[in-house]
Amino acid sequence: MSIVKRIVCLANAHKDGERCIAGKEVLPDGSLGKWIRPVSHAASGALSKPDRIYLDQTEPALLDIIEVRLDRPSPELHQVENWLLAQDHQCKKEGSLPLEQLVVHVDSPDEIWPKGYSATGRRDDRVPEEQANRLGESLLLIAVDRMEVTRGKKLHGEVGYSGGFQYGTLGHNYKFNITDPAFVERYANKTGKFWVEQPYLTISLADVHTDGYAYKLIAGVIEKP
Repeated sequence: MSIVKRIVCLANAHKDGERCIAGKEVLPDGSLGKWIRPVSHAASGALSKPDRIYLDQTEPALLDIIEVRLDRPSPELHQVENWLLAQDHQCKKEGSLPLEQLVVHVDSPDEIWPKGYSATGRRDDRVPEEQANRLGESLLLIAVDRMEVTRGKKLHGEVGYSGGFQYGTLGHNYKFNITDPAFVERYANKTGKFWVEQPYLTISLADVHTDGYAYKLIAGVIEKP
């Protein structure tokens, strides 16, 4: 039997030409619980447009409170938060979380998963599969003082964005790819490097790549006015 849950949307990212949406469960008393990442029956688990849009055909946005119908937990070794969408699923918007309330819901890890593994032009942005499978989590919401955004070209010529920031008590430097399509659209006319002040960032550990690494991605950027 399927179950209805409500989540506050904290990640809405590109994945295999579709989207990956994730958030924290909204509990009956209004507090936020554990992370939930709805996945589809497709091999990649990505959410197609019918899987994710509302009845009025609009896309979910960050901080939306979304009602989703789920079949069952469907954890992967390194993505324990996954839940399988019910076949009769239809996303419904049930309001939104005020931005000023977000500060009490941030996660506070000492570091963003194991360090020491970097792709070219990035900093500590990937984790070997064996280590990723032992983490017990693949989603984090953090707050940073500022993020340096770099716009450049990826493979095949499309435009890509990366975000560099400091995090942790020692101010360790990280730099990950940004996969939030709304953020990319907001800054489509920006060139070179620019700064975003005091954003909240949702960090997601993606599926294990063919090179044997799971990559850390910025799957949601929530900006203060």
